Amino acid sequence: MKDYIEAILHQDVQILPYEKITRLPLSYRSGFHFSRMFIGGREVLIAAPVEKLSLSILRKQHRQIEIYTGLPCVLYLKEMNYYSRDAMLKEGIPFVWENHQIYLPFIGTFLDDTKRKTVRTCERISYLTQKMLLMALYQGWQRMNVTRVAALLGVSKMSVTRCFDEMEAMNIPYLMIRSRARNISADSDKKMMWETIKPVLRNPVIASFGLKEEPDIMLPMSGTMALAHYSMLDDEKYPILAITKKNLTDMNISGDKITLAGDAPGCVIQELGYYIPFEDSRAVDPLTVALSLSEDELSDPRISMAVDEMLEEHVW
Repeated sequence: MKDYIEAILHQDVQILPYEKITRLPLSYRSGFHFSRMFIGGREVLIAAPVEKLSLSILRKQHRQIEIYTGLPCVLYLKEMNYYSRDAMLKEGIPFVWENHQIYLPFIGTFLDDTKRKTVRTCERISYLTQKMLLMALYQGWQRMNVTRVAALLGVSKMSVTRCFDEMEAMNIPYLMIRSRARNISADSDKKMMWETIKPVLRNPVIASFGLKEEPDIMLPMSGTMALAHYSMLDDEKYPILAITKKNLTDMNISGDKITLAGDAPGCVIQELGYYIPFEDSRAVDPLTVALSLSEDELSDPRISMAVDEMLEEHVW
């Protein structure tokens, strides 16, 4: 810690143990390593989290530490993303991000040795980022950089860069950042990764509509029909098929092919935001199937049991 700060600031600093630890609640004593730092004629408190904490927790506990100790508090962080960095700069929270940046507003110091761009706030994941995460889970990606991911997805490196930006902004923990390099690595425990990313994932179905007859082109099964393909669930009375926007445009479906409200369809078409080839490509991949089911469908015990069976047999 001392060597890094001195090397960046080009001045001597003195770092000593913090002896008045009893001023802090027990949870803070066990959650941080505390030190006193003397720099530029000022005494400040260095608080280094024992484990990685979310931005909301850091923000709250930083303020409480200053109240309890009566000293300006500098967070010493070994891991942080650029979204959190920008939020701390905006809110004036002093920090030392090891091997990246130092921000000490009380002595007018902000040093940036990475020159990275600001990552914009992202509230909704894109379908391309969702596809990338699911492919990483299925294939067990490790240390995949922009170039390699772009080749696998069949998109430009700029598109993958935007996906990485989304992951960083949304604090999705499978993006690894080392200096200026970023890469994506999947969790070896696929079920754990699924539970981690599921809260930010979207329903992949953009629109659904019924056709009087099945289309002439081969389309993969979707929805509960795909679920039946992967499990012991009974088949639907009519086919449920998936299509991407490009294929939907190529089909040029006219109004006379679409069923009227109340009429039984010959098939149902679900337009999906992405498609991931899986096994024999006869059906949409299992995780996308699970995400496409409505709350009403999942409330049916038969369907929820079939989802568990599908994931256990074909994913985990």
